[in-house]
Amino acid sequence: MTILKKKISLLSGVAIAVSMVVGSGLFGLPGLAIQQTDALTALLAWLGVIALMPALIYVFSWLGCRYPSAEGISLYASKGLGHWSRAGIMMITCGTLAVGMPAFFLVGGSYIAVLLGLNDTQWTIPCALLLAVATTIINLYGVEKLGFINKVIVILVLAVVIYLSIRLLPAITIISPTITSEAIFSIPISQLWLAMSIVFWAFQGWENMTFGFEEIKNPKVNIPLIYWLSFMIVSIVYAIFALAVFIGAAQGVNVSGLNGIVGLLPEGLVGRLILIIMVFILIANANAWVFGSSRAFFSAATMHLLPSQLRYVNHNGIPITMLYTLLTLYCTVILIIYIGGIDIHYAFFLLTTQGFIILYGGAVIAFMKEVSFWWQKVIGIIAGISWIFLMQGFGWLVLYPLCLMLIGTLLYRYHLISD
Repeated sequence: MTILKKKISLLSGVAIAVSMVVGSGLFGLPGLAIQQTDALTALLAWLGVIALMPALIYVFSWLGCRYPSAEGISLYASKGLGHWSRAGIMMITCGTLAVGMPAFFLVGGSYIAVLLGLNDTQWTIPCALLLAVATTIINLYGVEKLGFINKVIVILVLAVVIYLSIRLLPAITIISPTITSEAIFSIPISQLWLAMSIVFWAFQGWENMTFGFEEIKNPKVNIPLIYWLSFMIVSIVYAIFALAVFIGAAQGVNVSGLNGIVGLLPEGLVGRLILIIMVFILIANANAWVFGSSRAFFSAATMHLLPSQLRYVNHNGIPITMLYTLLTLYCTVILIIYIGGIDIHYAFFLLTTQGFIILYGGAVIAFMKEVSFWWQKVIGIIAGISWIFLMQGFGWLVLYPLCLMLIGTLLYRYHLISD
């Protein structure tokens, strides 16, 4: 059985999209961006990426209505670059998720370790492995369960942001004099790019949502609504949260690192409760990504880039074999990171961001090929300019997706994997 069922309604889709985007990025990247640059640069990076996203959101929603397939953004990118690239693009998608998903689990694992009062240096890896297992088990019960969980998460995200806003935003009157035009224009463009490339991770999720489009009810109506409603919620959350983190950093609070946001929480029961909610949000975020990732790899198996046995779907329409296989992959990569002492603060986050930005470029080209109205062309040009800015600067890291592209193309062309 290899048919996915349409189970996702509008509200469930918005909830899954929000929880797919908001989570590890919201709690892991503010501290990482500040650690790599500075507080003001990080704040501008968040606002800058928010400004770049609407054009890309329109591109995704338009293509999603036209092609509601489990291949998602991989299909769009291949339509932009040409049919020859289809297998290579899908391999880039899978390779990007292979390093991105472990990074998600490590962010969640870091917060879980803090919540449990453990040394995060020693216990992040075990907690990340536990998170990978837990979210896989939840996905085995089906996407209708995800819808309920993620509706709760949307409420909890808003609650955390409102709390931190009330706690920190009143100090904006003290901090605002430090945000001068001279300070802004003195920021090197390379530093702004680095911060935006890190922050862009937090906006990944909408492209992962495309892998679930085949399971959305009434896709032509619901897909655009899912995108724009979730984007509105996410943008408000991120803008307020980024400002609150900036204020905290400007006041001398140490917010650096994957779990730096813990420094903004008060001591005592309230801080503990907020931390519990944050961990729950991270679990749901990882849960939603496990869903999208399994559908992407499912499509790769359908294209014969992976063994056909991985295409098995049970009577509930869940690709259980793929979920078990990916759990093994994620845990293996996490252990490799631990044994090899790899710094995920840089390589893994940027590798993931780079992979999806490449896919974005192909989707923009596909959009430009198929739209006819001048105002749609303008949107495509704006999206293309955003893509160029985000893509430049990755350097040697670009070798990773290029190798994946070559592997996928060769596998497909020479039928090295078959039924």
